[in-house]
Amino acid sequence: MDGRESEAASSRAAGGSLSLSGATVWFAISYGIAVLGYLAVNAFAARLLYDEFGYFVIAVTAATVLGQLGLFGAHRGGLREAARLRSDDSEGLLNLRRAVRVVSVVTLPVTASLSVVGAFLLAADVDGRSRWVLAIGTGVLVWLGGQQKLWANYLRGFGHTRLASLFEGRSGGALVAVCQGALVAIVLFFFSDLGLSGALAAMAVGFAIPVLLAWYLVSRMWRHVHPGKLTLKDVRHVIHRNRHFASNMLGGSLNSNLETWIAGVVFTSINVSLFSAAQRLSTLLSISIMSMGVVFSPVVSRLFARDDDQLEALLRTGATLAAVFTGILWIPMLVAPQLLLQAVYGDAFGGAALILVILTLGSVSNVLTGMCAVPLTMSQHEAVVAKLQWGGVVLRIGLGTLLATQFGTVGLAVSAAMVSTCVSGTLWYVTRRRMGIWTHPTLRPDLRLLRRTAG
Repeated sequence: MDGRESEAASSRAAGGSLSLSGATVWFAISYGIAVLGYLAVNAFAARLLYDEFGYFVIAVTAATVLGQLGLFGAHRGGLREAARLRSDDSEGLLNLRRAVRVVSVVTLPVTASLSVVGAFLLAADVDGRSRWVLAIGTGVLVWLGGQQKLWANYLRGFGHTRLASLFEGRSGGALVAVCQGALVAIVLFFFSDLGLSGALAAMAVGFAIPVLLAWYLVSRMWRHVHPGKLTLKDVRHVIHRNRHFASNMLGGSLNSNLETWIAGVVFTSINVSLFSAAQRLSTLLSISIMSMGVVFSPVVSRLFARDDDQLEALLRTGATLAAVFTGILWIPMLVAPQLLLQAVYGDAFGGAALILVILTLGSVSNVLTGMCAVPLTMSQHEAVVAKLQWGGVVLRIGLGTLLATQFGTVGLAVSAAMVSTCVSGTLWYVTRRRMGIWTHPTLRPDLRLLRRTAG
């Protein structure tokens, strides 16, 4: 970055634009609210459903993965391009709007419809009514979850940092998590006879309200550009342009959720619920590094385009902050896992204590290697990340199924921790080889650099 660019960036950080440290703090507060809502959703759902809680988790996580698949990477590609967009670039704005239209009208509805059919066929051992509820609920969550991720990424790419923070994070962000937590609680206390159907309906309505708000906020930014009639060429262009992002995001989602699905196939319903509870709790350890990745993505995109030599210092400082926060969360999971599980999910879930401890090892490895996937995907190396993610998926299926059938829930937890460590370690090494930078935490974080950099 030359002197004029550095001065401009500093003035934006000091002026109307939020600095990177400010964006991080704002997102952390919003994410904290989202985590509380996320815990509330799972706590209320576990008490409402008990032995069907595992099926609830499978439906929600499957919807998350399929929603990202339906976006075909347009949300991440849009974030990268929007972060570099000049204020007078009407053509770039038009291309972004076309991409959103293709996703919203074609790919996401098709994916949601196919997910209904797939969920119904796979849930052959679920009772009649619950089977239909599971299938339809999964389809609705696929569409709404995809929309939430789409608009949240565009808001952040356009520089609306504070607003974007409310729509991002665990359970779809603070607004979604609060709405869903409140609605699932209402079902638990007043309509408990609705069971699984009530829980999934609450999740869907909790998504709908924030999605409408985010759509309205983004649509105001490009209402002056008109994309014209939707053509097959538009669809092909969006899919081709973002295909590596799509593969990357799908592979990442599968790596996060695949063990829960294996548990649903291999174990009894109660063991599925126990493993799901431990898995959901262990993922809280990754929230800090995921938060940093969300906040840093548009910044990395801009700095890489300018060939900025401060990129490594920024990434390692962010990784250090994430590691400190993760360490605080990790202590109670190691010291009192049984009490923690019982406090969140109920007394019946204390048996998942050993599973939780093992799973946390994999989550911590993701933090200690830093935001290695962010610089790769924001610098047009997303194809490399996708290949490594899919390698992890293959390992999880093979090793996870083997250890699950031989050693039960503990074996599946060991497989999950091993593969997570392997994937994160490889990404860390590849980032160094491809980009010449390290991403792991440092003993000398530069907090002033975060304040000087525009978020």
